[in-house]
Amino acid sequence: MFTISWTLIVLGAIAVFGLSDNDKDEKALTKDEKTAQECEIPAFAKAIGHEDKWLLHNGCPPRNIEQKNDDQ
Repeated sequence: MFTISWTLIVLGAIAVFGLSDNDKDEKALTKDEKTAQECEIPAFAKAIGHEDKWLLHNGCPPRNIEQKNDDQ
């Protein structure tokens, strides 16, 4: 009974935490490789003037200075 309990605890921990940090590395790579379509600023963010905050929150690269001047 003791062995079965510990086996279930270990399997539960593996299910929750995983076996390695490979997932974190893959997520970090995909975050840096956003497409232009994924980083297109939605109308509601433009309407309230939060374009830069939206980009930062969604992991997109910041806008260029020329883009900021063109939007205003």
